[in-house]
Amino acid sequence: MKIKSSFLVLIFLLISCESKEPNFSKEIIRNFSESSEVNDTIIKVPPPISYQIDLYVKASDKEILLSSVSELLFIYKNHYFLEFDSFAKFLNAVLNQDYVLDNKVHNKKTYLESFKVNPNIEKDFNRLGIKGFLTKYSKETASKRIALKREIIKEGEYSTIAYILFKNGYDLSSDCYLGIDYIRKREESFK
Repeated sequence: MKIKSSFLVLIFLLISCESKEPNFSKEIIRNFSESSEVNDTIIKVPPPISYQIDLYVKASDKEILLSSVSELLFIYKNHYFLEFDSFAKFLNAVLNQDYVLDNKVHNKKTYLESFKVNPNIEKDFNRLGIKGFLTKYSKETASKRIALKREIIKEGEYSTIAYILFKNGYDLSSDCYLGIDYIRKREESFK
């Protein structure tokens, strides 16, 4: 009996210590930070289109902020440069480690859109998992691309759906002309 319980404890420890894949790889974080380096307010290297995706970061009061690399650079340079010795470390903290930004910072100095997670959509995700969530909220287009089912998304749900997809390694790209939001795996965004 003692051997069985020791074995079960060992298996539990191995499973619980399994490291979760980061939302953004070290290479993407490095490229984000290098493409955003500023020398006397001049951007050294213009970021590629794929690096201009929506980024979601946490703020206090359980709010989620819709941001970008350039907006996060502004926040870093004005408020967090003493806490993090590089922009790359700051990006890793907010994008991979759920570091929570202080609300006073983003409310006073930025114009970031913020929202709270819709509890109904969050319950849906917890019940369905990512595969079921994608099945429910996406469809295949005539061009064989995967897009959001905008027709089933109610007011106040879009931001939460986009955030959940973001946290699970998917990005949205919008075709404003056609009114379609395409879903693609993050690694496809950075090829």
